[in-house]
Amino acid sequence: MFLKRLFYACASLFLLALAYHLGASSAGAQSPGNPVVAAIPPTQAGGTANGGCVVTANGDVYRSLGGAFGAPWAFAGNVFSTATPTTETSFGALKVKGR
Repeated sequence: MFLKRLFYACASLFLLALAYHLGASSAGAQSPGNPVVAAIPPTQAGGTANGGCVVTANGDVYRSLGGAFGAPWAFAGNVFSTATPTTETSFGALKVKGR
């Protein structure tokens, strides 16, 4: 009877050590790939609740579709949507403009 309990105790410690060995290397903290960097709280405009907005690190803007807690979020755009349009100016045109 004593050997059976000793076997179960040793087997349980072995399996616990094996589970830690296999799981400890792959376990890690979960962090978002694109964290929220700014949040605009919901407002009460005209008697109706307007949902808030959040801005993520890459410039994506999401807005809440309702004022209630747990309302779905929708993509509203990107802060850095496109480059500022410019026209190339030649050196000759710049000289003429300066005269």
